[in-house]
Amino acid sequence: MHPTQKNLRANVLQNLLSVIIRSDADGNFTIEEGEIDNLLRLMKNINGVQIHEDRFRKALAKTGGNLRDVVEVVKNLLRDDVPEGEEIFVIDEAQDDA
Repeated sequence: MHPTQKNLRANVLQNLLSVIIRSDADGNFTIEEGEIDNLLRLMKNINGVQIHEDRFRKALAKTGGNLRDVVEVVKNLLRDDVPEGEEIFVIDEAQDDA
């Protein structure tokens, strides 16, 4: 992996994690139904990543919204072995030059 792409992934991951933690509005370490739309809205505003919203919602449902498990879902971004069609997050390569 090219160093620039590695840096972009790290920045995107950091931004996603920050957004997830902020989205836990009541501080109970769970992303609840009422917090999901705001979380997705904030995630979509992060430069350098595209989100497959349907896949994210499905993965989030499997976790029950547990913050630690949601973070594991986000780590999907860093894996190179995610089968095509199953990735939740896609790095926007055009951001490499930004």
